[in-house]
Amino acid sequence: MQRKADFGGIVEETFTLAGEAFVYLLGFVIVVGGLAAVGEIGGGTDPSQLWGFGVAFNADTTVWGVIAALAAIVAQIVGGYLVLERMLELRGRLNSAGMRIWAYLGLSILTGLGTILGLVLLIVPGLILMVRWSAAPAFLIGRNMTVDDAMRESWVATKGHGWPIFFAGLVCFLLAVVPVVVITGIADFADAGRVGAAIGSGFADATTSVLSFPFAIAVFVLLDEGVEEIEQVFA
Repeated sequence: MQRKADFGGIVEETFTLAGEAFVYLLGFVIVVGGLAAVGEIGGGTDPSQLWGFGVAFNADTTVWGVIAALAAIVAQIVGGYLVLERMLELRGRLNSAGMRIWAYLGLSILTGLGTILGLVLLIVPGLILMVRWSAAPAFLIGRNMTVDDAMRESWVATKGHGWPIFFAGLVCFLLAVVPVVVITGIADFADAGRVGAAIGSGFADATTSVLSFPFAIAVFVLLDEGVEEIEQVFA
């Protein structure tokens, strides 16, 4: 049965997808979190640094720390793309010809900068952009669109569904934060030291973003009316 594009439908579809693609999401957390932790231990990552993707250069920075930090960035981009691609395939919505990792990188940078700018200025514009562009990665990969077209299609598709998407995204974010709090709490309680704190920070950062992938696909699947599922087309 087709779910509705309301709060309950988006949340349900998000967690259904997360369950079906659990192995891929777990792999993303392990690889990205592990590399980020190694980068932080080697002084190549500064979690408090916003610009430069968190890559740090100071007296404590080592070569292998910088390499691990850069590898974590690459793994996050490529891994995110592959996870999104797999979820679209699970829903019969993958209509992309070949890997479009550079277009995905460009989309991530544009939407990320736009959202951050909106949040810095007045907060509300940033939240609006976050909601209206939430399905853009799925449009880019699933329907083989350009960056501009994917952002525009996501904006059009999400019109009139802002509040359900916002609250569903808020729930997903808060639930993703729970394991982060647990991980950092355990590290602090155990007095794990610099290495333990770096491991906790690395995996915590990877975990906070993991639900954003099924959330984006859920919004796309429930709102996109331009493409029929492959199973229906060839039935």
